[in-house]
Amino acid sequence: MKTIIGILISYISLYLVIYLHEVGHAIFYYKYGCKDNWWQVTVKPYLFFSTPLPVDIEKARLLSKKQNIFVASGGIIVNLISAVISFLILKMAGQNYYINLFLYQFITLHLGEAVTYLVIGNIYLVSDMETIAAQKPSLRPFYFIFGLLVGIIYILVLKNVPNQYKFLVYLFNIVSILCMSIGRIVFTIIHKRNSKEKRELI
Repeated sequence: MKTIIGILISYISLYLVIYLHEVGHAIFYYKYGCKDNWWQVTVKPYLFFSTPLPVDIEKARLLSKKQNIFVASGGIIVNLISAVISFLILKMAGQNYYINLFLYQFITLHLGEAVTYLVIGNIYLVSDMETIAAQKPSLRPFYFIFGLLVGIIYILVLKNVPNQYKFLVYLFNIVSILCMSIGRIVFTIIHKRNSKEKRELI
């Protein structure tokens, strides 16, 4: 029973991490007048293909390079801020197994998502990093180096997860990183292929 509750808590944590990442994008879309509600984003229960939609696409197309960079970076910014806040809360939390499990998952999954974007998404340009590289290529190495630094912090946090939480935390982090990395690459390939087909039809 404890394991089942632990898995459910871990899933909720992962869902919230992905939701907050999309909210990060949505906040900047809202700021630039492309959304009515910054908290309204699309995150399916199966978690794949999450987006900050609904977004006014016509208005989004008129955003400046600087605005596009902020929109693309918004998810990573929220991931990192959420990880720091959660870490501080963890330091003040008591010894409740489920609360601590949630916090360890929340911290590590936020860091893991940031690392996949900053490092893996930078090597194979996908999603947010593709937008950033297209708008200002000189930012790409900076984001990559910053991603490596975040990766070191991520590994240190994982190493210091207490034994009683390690199995679920490691399991969810490994699966989520693999899914995020492979999923983004597949999504980018499909998106590029569809865009190419649309251009050929015009």
